[in-house]
Amino acid sequence: MEAQAAAYPPRGVAWRSTVIAFVLIAIAVADRMAISMLIGPIKAEFGLGDFHASLLIGLSFTLFYVVFLLPVGMAADRFSRARVLGLCLFVWSITTVACGFATGFVSLFVLRMLMGAGEAGVGPCTIGIIGASFPRERLSKPLALQGIGFQVGPAVGVAAAGAILGAGAAGAFDGIPLLADLAPWRVAFILIGLPGLLALLLIPLLHDPDAAHRASRAALPWREVMPFLREHRLLMGLMLLGSGISAMASGTVTGWVPEYLQRTLGVSPAEAGSALGAIMLVTAFVGQGTYAAIVDWFAARGVLDAPLRVGLLPTALSIPLAWFAFSAQDAAGFYALLFAFALSIAPFNAINNTVAQMVAPPALRSSVSALFIFSISILGFALGPSLVGWLSQYVFGEEHLGAAMRLVATAAMAITFVLFVLARKPLLRAMQARAAA
Repeated sequence: MEAQAAAYPPRGVAWRSTVIAFVLIAIAVADRMAISMLIGPIKAEFGLGDFHASLLIGLSFTLFYVVFLLPVGMAADRFSRARVLGLCLFVWSITTVACGFATGFVSLFVLRMLMGAGEAGVGPCTIGIIGASFPRERLSKPLALQGIGFQVGPAVGVAAAGAILGAGAAGAFDGIPLLADLAPWRVAFILIGLPGLLALLLIPLLHDPDAAHRASRAALPWREVMPFLREHRLLMGLMLLGSGISAMASGTVTGWVPEYLQRTLGVSPAEAGSALGAIMLVTAFVGQGTYAAIVDWFAARGVLDAPLRVGLLPTALSIPLAWFAFSAQDAAGFYALLFAFALSIAPFNAINNTVAQMVAPPALRSSVSALFIFSISILGFALGPSLVGWLSQYVFGEEHLGAAMRLVATAAMAITFVLFVLARKPLLRAMQARAAA
C-alpha cells in the first residue's frame, strides 16, 4: 500500500486540491455553524428554551452526521473521493437553503439532520485527498490549511449571518421577491446555502492521487480498519478521546458565543458576527500556521512526536484562558480574552489530523479520519453545546449562560491536556516502528 501511494502528484496539483478542499470545508462549516448566530430569533419565533435551542445547534446536525460518517469515509477510500464529495456538497447546500423554510422545531431539526448527512463526507474526503497528495514529512502545512478551513468556516458563517440579520432589520430585503416576506434569519439560511451550489464547479478540479489504485482499494476488506486500531489501540484511544473532548471547548465557542455576546454583553447581532468572525479568522490562520511551521521545524530535526510535543503548550495555556474569557464583564475584555483562548485552541484540528495521517496506512486514511471526526462530532458538537444549554437552563439559569460555558470549556481543556501528555509515548513508538519498517 505504501508503494502505491509513493507517486505523489506535482506540487502545484497537490496544492490546488488542498486549496479547493479548504474552500469546501469553509463552506460546509459556515453552513453548519451559521445557526449559532441565528438561534436568538429562532428561539423567539418557535418559543424555545436554551436546551431545545442547543439541540438544534448540535444534536440535530450530529445525528445523521455520525451515522453516515464511517460509511462515507469507507466509500471515499473505495471509490472516487471527488465524486463522493461532490454528492455530499449538493446535499448539504440544498438542505441549508431549505432551513430557511422550516415551519417549526421539528422540521428545522430534520433539515439539520439531513445537512449533517451531507457534510459527513467533507472531512474524510478532503483529508484523504490531502493525505495522498504529500509525503508524510510535508503533511503538516497542507493539513494545517485544512484545519484552518474548519475554523474559517464558523467565522464566515457567523459574520455573514450577523450581517444578514442586521441588513434585514434595516429593511434591506424589502421589495425583493421571496425574501421580502421572510424573517431575516430565514433569509440568512438561504443566502448562506447558495455558495455551496456554485462550488460544485470546483469538484472536477480536485485530483485524488489514489484514484489510479481504486481497484486495490475496492479489494481491501473494510474490516482492515480493526487490525490497525488494535495495533495502535492506546494511541488511537487517547487521541480519539482527546480530539472529542477538546472539541467540546471549540463547540462551546462556535455554538454559544454569538448568543452570549447578544444576551449577556448586550452586543448587536451585526457587531457580534463581525467581531467573532474576525477573531476566528485571525486566530485560525495565526494559530494553525504557527503550529505547522514549528512542527515542520521539529520534524526536520528528527523529532518523531512533534505534533503532540508542540501542541502541549497551547493546550496548557487554554485552561486558564477558558476560565477568564467566560468570566469577563464587558465586551472589550471578552474580545481580548476570547482572542487569546481561540488562538490557544486553533491548532487542535491540525494536531489530530497530523497524528492520524502520520500513523494510518494510505488505504485507510479516510476511514481513520472519519473515526476522529466521529469523536469530535459526538463529544464536541453534540454533547458540548447541549451540555452548555442544559446547564444554562436547568442549573445556572439562562441569565448565567457564561457560567455554563466557563465550566464546560475549562474542564474540557484540562482533560485534553492530560490525554495529550499520555499519548506522546505511544505516538513515539508508532513512528519509530514505521521508520524502522
